[in-house]
Amino acid sequence: MRGTMMDFPLTLPHLLDRAGLLFARAEMVSRCPRGTLNRTTYADFHRRARRLASALTRIGLRPGDRVSTLMWTHPTHLHCFFGIPCAGGIINPLNLRLHAQELAAIANHAGARFLIVDDALLPVYESLRAAGAGFEKVIVNRYAGCDVPPGFIDYDALLWDEG
Repeated sequence: MRGTMMDFPLTLPHLLDRAGLLFARAEMVSRCPRGTLNRTTYADFHRRARRLASALTRIGLRPGDRVSTLMWTHPTHLHCFFGIPCAGGIINPLNLRLHAQELAAIANHAGARFLIVDDALLPVYESLRAAGAGFEKVIVNRYAGCDVPPGFIDYDALLWDEG
């Protein structure tokens, strides 16, 4: 049947590209924990999600790989919800309100190779690790502005490294 509404699949990469193209100047506003507002545009959202997809591929993400996230709700976590699938990965958001043993079991059951974690939640990650969760790579988002500890990957440096 010609002219149907479904001439192409409604996949996240398509929705992301459409938002970046058609609504580039439209503003996205979110409230930070301290009450300040974070303002960005769909063009920036598109750029950062696509950069994340490229960066994950560059560091070894393969189609079908799982990427766990241990993050608060904020714009960078939204980038992950689009960037990871755009790289062919599967996002596995971990509910940080669960016990470390439950989180470790969820991540291990999913077979998550990578973890993206907010710096403020590194103590939760350490509890996860102690409970047996193993990730090949841990990427730290400097949400609280802390330094990224040695042995971890800095999220922003990863996005903007052309390497």
